[in-house]
Amino acid sequence: MTNPDEVNKTENKITVDTVGYSLKPIDDLHERLTMKDYDKNLTDYINSNPNKVDSNRKVVYILPFGNMKPEVEKIIKEEVEYLKAFLQLEVKVLDRVSYDSIKKISSIQTRMVPSSDFDYYSKMKGGTPTLTEQIHASSFIEALMKNNKPKDAVAVLGITEHDIYNPKYNYLFGLSELKDGVGLVSTFRLIDYGQETKYNIRKAVSKQIVNMFSISNVKDYKCVLNFHKSIEELYQGKFDLSPRALEKLKYAIEFDYSKRFKDLEQFWKKEKNIEEEKYYKECTIRLNKASH
Repeated sequence: MTNPDEVNKTENKITVDTVGYSLKPIDDLHERLTMKDYDKNLTDYINSNPNKVDSNRKVVYILPFGNMKPEVEKIIKEEVEYLKAFLQLEVKVLDRVSYDSIKKISSIQTRMVPSSDFDYYSKMKGGTPTLTEQIHASSFIEALMKNNKPKDAVAVLGITEHDIYNPKYNYLFGLSELKDGVGLVSTFRLIDYGQETKYNIRKAVSKQIVNMFSISNVKDYKCVLNFHKSIEELYQGKFDLSPRALEKLKYAIEFDYSKRFKDLEQFWKKEKNIEEEKYYKECTIRLNKASH
C-alpha cells in the first residue's frame, strides 16, 4: 500500500532540466576522494529549497568585525575582486563593527583564548594583545547578523581577526548557516601577512560563502568545500569547486559557466598563478567541445 506522505513528497518535487548544468566534461580534472557518491545530487539540492539569488537579493556582503590589524582589512578589501569572479555576483564590504560595540551586547559570548595557543599565534603575528578573547560564533550570528542583513543581501559573511569557537570545537576557521545566508570566518590562525595568509583567507572565505547557498561540504572530490581540521589541511586544500558543487552554485546564482571560467582564468593570470590559470583554460576548452 502506498504511503500518502510519500505521494505528497513526490508531487511537491520540483522538476528541472539539469542538462544545462552538467559539468561531466571536467570531472577528471578533479581528484576523487570516494568510490561511491555521498554528496547530494543537483535534483535533491534543488528540492531542498536552497538559499538562492532572487530579484531583490543578489549581493554578497562582507562584514569585518572586532579588533583588526590594517594588514588584514587590506587583504579583505583586495579579495573582493576574486570573489566577484568566483561567485559572478556583486560583492561589497560593510563598515567594521568595533569590538567595543560587540562587548556591549550581553548575548554575545566570549572567553579567553587558551594561553598556549595565544602565545604561539601572537608571536607569529608580532604581538596581538587586543585579540585575547575568542568569540562564540553562533551567539554573534544570532545577536548581530540574522536580523541586520541589508535588504539586497543574498548572503552576509562576517570576518574577524579574533579566534571564534563553538561548544563542539575549541576553534573554527569558519561557520555558515546553510539556510539563513549568514556565516563567519576567523583569520586568527591564518596569519603571517604574506601570500600564504591571502591564499588561506581566500579559501576560507569562498568556502563559507558557497556554504551559505545551502551547499554542504564536499566528500566526493578534493574541493574548496572540504572540511579542514588544521591549518596544514587548509594550506594544502584546493581553491576550486568540484563539478557537483559548481552545478549547485550555478542553480543558486544562474551564472554562465564560460564567463566564470574566463574571468577566473584572467584573474589567476594577473596573479601569475600558472596552475590555476591553466585549470580554468582547460575547463573552457572542454566545455566548448562538449557543446558542439
